[in-house]
Amino acid sequence: MQLRRGALLAAALVFTGMMASDAFAQRRDSDWADLGCQTVSFRVDRDVLRVGRRDGRFSAIRLHARGGDVEMLDLRVVYGNGQPDDIPVRRVLRRGDRTNPLDLRGSDRFIDRIEMVYRAVPNFRGREAVVCVEGLAHAAPPPPPPPPSAGAWVELGCKQVALFGRDRDTVPIGRREGRFKAIRLHVRGADVEMLDLKVIYANGEPDDIAVRHVIRQGERTRPLDLRGWERSINRVDMVYRTIPNFKGLARVCVEGLQ
Repeated sequence: MQLRRGALLAAALVFTGMMASDAFAQRRDSDWADLGCQTVSFRVDRDVLRVGRRDGRFSAIRLHARGGDVEMLDLRVVYGNGQPDDIPVRRVLRRGDRTNPLDLRGSDRFIDRIEMVYRAVPNFRGREAVVCVEGLAHAAPPPPPPPPSAGAWVELGCKQVALFGRDRDTVPIGRREGRFKAIRLHVRGADVEMLDLKVIYANGEPDDIAVRHVIRQGERTRPLDLRGWERSINRVDMVYRTIPNFKGLARVCVEGLQ
């Protein structure tokens, strides 16, 4: 009975793997674009397949033989800047076969044209051989993350607190970070006693913020409003110390409310 269960489980795993492989292959094939086809004669033939910049950038090409077998003698890709790229692919392509991906020199490139020298292998089917070229389209980089929306908290910087004694640190921020309505502190690693907190605005004006208390590990302070509502911050000065513990060093992060 256990053997039967094991056999059924193995069969299920194989079936699942086959389905996943098929899905992967379909997804992979969907990334290939058909760049054009040429009919091949039985004598040595030379053809040029025009692609042009309008079709975008490609990282690889592959050949697909249809109708009959084709002997490929020479393959050259000419890029948009006129640079040639001779690709070694001297072999017979059987009807229905595709070559492995043929990487383009320099990775993602614009293709102007593809030059092929080939001939159809004589057959008794009476069908014309056709060679099609497919291009692997360059995947566009993902769009940059959207800027934080109004009212969102963003991390402005972190500092590690000395294990013993009073410590003084500065978190530089600068105008590039924008304007903030409030800040708050987030403590990680160990408890911290905050002794002094000062915000220096972009115009050099200091703002002493009353926050003398112990902040437990993992806690955040309440929002600490900035003087004058929305302000550009140059830096945040902190004086603090780690509460003695057996956990290790504490880390204090400053977050700003936009």
